[in-house]
Amino acid sequence: MKNYFFKPELENLSQGARLKFVRELRYMSKPNVAEFLELGGEKPTDSIDKYERNAREPQPERLKDLVELFDVSNYAIRGYYFVYPNEVIYQHMWEEELCPYSEFIFDKDAMKKTFYNEDIIRGFEAWEEMKIRRENGEISDSEYIEWKLHFDLKDLD
Repeated sequence: MKNYFFKPELENLSQGARLKFVRELRYMSKPNVAEFLELGGEKPTDSIDKYERNAREPQPERLKDLVELFDVSNYAIRGYYFVYPNEVIYQHMWEEELCPYSEFIFDKDAMKKTFYNEDIIRGFEAWEEMKIRRENGEISDSEYIEWKLHFDLKDLD
């Protein structure tokens, strides 16, 4: 029997849509997540609903719990303020999930030489290498998405 890889559809680039994407990728229901987070009350899934609708942003401790539950990098599901190069890289990785057949043109020679931009270049080069490995059949689609969900520039050092 062949293994099939299920990948949910990303609705948009918001934090809520990314949280929903990862939850569905992990085959978890909202009640599963609520149980892990030990949410109580009359409607324990209410917080999860609000996160996924962007009506509420998870607090840092709650985000940490979601990172653990979903087994992803913090940068995969956090809100982006583009203070860190990882956030820029992830924004583009998520764009690829939203528009999988679009082409991203990256002109590193045109970028100003700053530490921030140098980190972005390193991240994009690592990402490009993984895309090539996937296209060549060296890694599966599942392995590719897992690499993206765990990506962190600190791991490139």
